[in-house]
Amino acid sequence: MPVLREVSSSFAPLESPSYFLDILAQDKSETWVLHLPPRLKTFERELELLLCKVFTGRPRSRENLELAQQLTLNWCLSKCRKMGIALEESFHEV
Repeated sequence: MPVLREVSSSFAPLESPSYFLDILAQDKSETWVLHLPPRLKTFERELELLLCKVFTGRPRSRENLELAQQLTLNWCLSKCRKMGIALEESFHEV
């Protein structure tokens, strides 16, 4: 089962061309770490449950991390669309 952990950090996501990969990363202990944009943090538990549902019992592999990153990005885009904002706007404090 993938372990999810949320870390508050001060990284500047939009400055990196791969900022969308930073939303879900893996630390050295292979724990998946969420860095959700501020405007999506209130929905974090929903994403955690989705990721656990999909990836529980799956091997820890680079491919599964990449699939989880894509799922996380799609989830973020969907939430932003429902909120009527662009993904880039979600990184700005409310």
